[in-house]
Amino acid sequence: MSKQKFFRSSHVPIELRYSSASHACYKKHTHDEFSIGVVDSGVSEYFNQNNIHLIRAGTTVIVNPNEVHSCNPKKGTSWSYKMLYVCPKWLAHVQGMVLNESNHEFIPFQQNHTNSTVVFQQFQNLVDILIQDNSKLAVEEASITFFSNLFSFINTRNLDFEVSKPKLLNAYHYISDNCHKALSIKDIAEYSYISEFHLIHSFRKEFGITPHAVQLVMRVNLAKSLLKEGQSIASIATDLGFVDQSHFYRNFKKIVAATPLEYKNG
Repeated sequence: MSKQKFFRSSHVPIELRYSSASHACYKKHTHDEFSIGVVDSGVSEYFNQNNIHLIRAGTTVIVNPNEVHSCNPKKGTSWSYKMLYVCPKWLAHVQGMVLNESNHEFIPFQQNHTNSTVVFQQFQNLVDILIQDNSKLAVEEASITFFSNLFSFINTRNLDFEVSKPKLLNAYHYISDNCHKALSIKDIAEYSYISEFHLIHSFRKEFGITPHAVQLVMRVNLAKSLLKEGQSIASIATDLGFVDQSHFYRNFKKIVAATPLEYKNG
């Protein structure tokens, strides 16, 4: 049976549609959003820029705003796919950070599909984070990273990630001092006088870890101290900004290789 599901992020202007075993067909149409999607299974006929392409599992389709397009399963078959619909103003902001420009319009992508396994896997990773992770920092980080990488890959731009070390250290210390708060990439970038894009890429290059990953490490380190003081696991999870106890347990074990309860009991 065909299943259609929709998910709307509360942190970035992105909507997800995912369909499995779908027989649904669409007339040629347009929409204001930028859209990008992947074929998970089956074969589809993809119309864009007045051409028809036969696409299959592993293909990523790219549709600029207001482009006439359609994507339908091959006659007599079904297919499964995921599609992201993105606000073009937000995407133009990301492109502007990549190019070190401001106040420009959305730049259309030069390809309407790709068979790159890298783009396909990065898309799947972004979808997982959009659905599963309630952290604003994680969602923003993953979204900006994916679309800036896509813009570089499709438009073959050479990107300059260089940011001075003092600014990156300011960002690091800001995260450390505020690790218990619901930080956003914008918060950290504005404090450090860096664009969100350059913060993400240069931070990883300098420290070998993303801003969100640093925040989790700092939270876990603080949790260890609080556990040794005898505070309850439930209160620590809440006070340090974890979504729930399960989120706390999962991330604590990834970093400490033991559960909070095992660590507390020695």
